Amino acid sequence: MKQNIFQVVPLVNASFFQKLFKQLPIENSVIEVNNLLASYQINEISKENIYEIKQRYQISLEQEFKLNLEEFYAVYLNHCLNDGVLNDLNFENLNHLKLILSLKNDSIEKLTHKIGEIVYRRFFEKAISNGRLIKREEDFLEKIEKDLQLPKSLINNISNETKHNFGLNYVENVIRNLELSPDIEREINNIAESLNVDLLFSHEITEQLKKLKLYWKLEHFPLSTITSDIVIQKSEQCYFKIDSAKWYEVKSLLQKPSHYNSNIRELKSFYLKSISQKRDSYTYKYIDSGSLYLTNKRIIFTGRQKDINIRFEKILRLSPQSDGVEIDKETIKSAFIQFSDKADEFCFILDKLIRERE
Repeated sequence: MKQNIFQVVPLVNASFFQKLFKQLPIENSVIEVNNLLASYQINEISKENIYEIKQRYQISLEQEFKLNLEEFYAVYLNHCLNDGVLNDLNFENLNHLKLILSLKNDSIEKLTHKIGEIVYRRFFEKAISNGRLIKREEDFLEKIEKDLQLPKSLINNISNETKHNFGLNYVENVIRNLELSPDIEREINNIAESLNVDLLFSHEITEQLKKLKLYWKLEHFPLSTITSDIVIQKSEQCYFKIDSAKWYEVKSLLQKPSHYNSNIRELKSFYLKSISQKRDSYTYKYIDSGSLYLTNKRIIFTGRQKDINIRFEKILRLSPQSDGVEIDKETIKSAFIQFSDKADEFCFILDKLIRERE
């Protein structure tokens, strides 16, 4: 063959004893078959050419080198399927190769299914690379299935697995980018509809998507006001309340910035992973428990023993924690507000309100 599918390989030199007893290295028999395939078109090689090799080496290639003969067939089949299409010449050459190598039907079927699975999967992944499966691509995949006589169970497994993996990879990329806009959410639904697949994700991924959807809404939509059950200024509006909060003073060792400094992507990344942290208890001094409010001007804490306010202009940095948020202020001591739920929501609303003041 002149398509560089097979390459001519040098014969192995005979050992001392092989020369002494005038024996040929048996591995040269299969090398000679390879060199025939490398030197001639398949239809130019006859069964007699192979028989002559077997006679010269006094060997049964089918028994001694069965796997090598199967590999020759597999290599050529894979080459023919490079573009996913088997033409008439390919079929003729494959049948002729089967004949001259004396390959059995069950071996051919096994090889065809093994190579066919790899090829079909490759073209299926390519067909849905944009999250859509159009009629033309379906017809092409159906032709591969028919030409190779692939089992329906194999086709279904490849289809379901590939579709699910595409959807999962798409969603994991969305999570890595920390962005779930309505357009992206619609695209996820369109992918599921076009590929006709139920995109079922792990509990962790499902929760991360819910969080990203909330974060996008908090970041891009106007905040919703709530009715306050405490007295606030006429110019104030309340946006957040939680009843079970704990207030701590923090002996912060971090150097404070000169002005408010916070990174929304870092906040997203932290709360998305729900990292559990252990804090050094000696740096936290418990102050009180009570209710926490967030208005457009300040943080309001109404405790059992005392009330605390932090105005936005005094806040320099937000440090997210798995169960709350640490707030660096202009004063020496910072604050850590701990609550069991919605720490991320509080942090995003607070960050947005501070930025809108600037």
